[in-house]
Amino acid sequence: MDKLPPLGRGIESVLLPTFAAYEDLLRANEADIRSARRETHTYGPHPRHVLDAYFPDEKKSPKATVLVFLHGGGFYAGSRVNEDVAGGLIFGNLGRFFTAKYGATVLIPDYRLISHGAKYPSGGEDIAWVIDWVKTSLAQQEGYESVDLVLMGNSAGGIHVATFLLDSAFEAAREGVLAQDATVRLRGVVFLGAPFHWGGYADEAIKTYMGENTITENSPKSKLQAAIERGVELPKVKMLALISELDPPLILETTEEVKELWKDADIDIKVLEGHNHISPQVSLGTGVEREEAWGVMVGEFLKSCASE
Repeated sequence: MDKLPPLGRGIESVLLPTFAAYEDLLRANEADIRSARRETHTYGPHPRHVLDAYFPDEKKSPKATVLVFLHGGGFYAGSRVNEDVAGGLIFGNLGRFFTAKYGATVLIPDYRLISHGAKYPSGGEDIAWVIDWVKTSLAQQEGYESVDLVLMGNSAGGIHVATFLLDSAFEAAREGVLAQDATVRLRGVVFLGAPFHWGGYADEAIKTYMGENTITENSPKSKLQAAIERGVELPKVKMLALISELDPPLILETTEEVKELWKDADIDIKVLEGHNHISPQVSLGTGVEREEAWGVMVGEFLKSCASE
């Protein structure tokens, strides 16, 4: 972590140096990371609709906490296993951390990128497909008769989570997991380094995915404003927004704007000391307490979302 501040705040500029800073720490714990039981499943109709399910070593309760993690990548990159870093230990490190320490079942899906024709709101659609898989496949297994579902989205993955949570296109899908008697019930949402709009900035990937003329209209903040103006009842779930100390400033600014706008929401904002935009997701599995402290925050959040 001490190597990170000199790298700056630019996402592209910190990417490879941050991976390099954590690679040896992850490789030192490779045996433990790879010891997690992992299954790979298809969850939807597109070839990209594949997820890895990481299971806890021992399940002690008839209720299950299921954490779905949506990776980042700016709408054009990323996958459920990053083969280019630490011999493919990312994101198995994240799956192992939350299964081993908190008994959660962790789902890490691939979702459609721009190269697969992704355009807004395909990220929300892919989340809906994952949730359908939880209902029709995972929830049919012993020990998953009742599921407390938590969605965690990193960067672009956080945009997709916000799309599912706020866009009117997913109203019926949300109702299905927010009902009090739902077998699979959405209990919480975690945003990790996720902007809620882009200000005046828009690169080609943002223009392509969000629509060149609808970037503002399709942003999570605008979808929230539209729902408030229509008088729509907003989802009542616990939310945890994690922003790294070395993230681009816009991420914290837009998160605070959304919290101010969504006045009755249960949104807790935490700043991750010493981390940058890339480091949280590669720091789990290092065994270093300071590095993994954010994972403990999420673990405690998972506990707070669990039904009795």
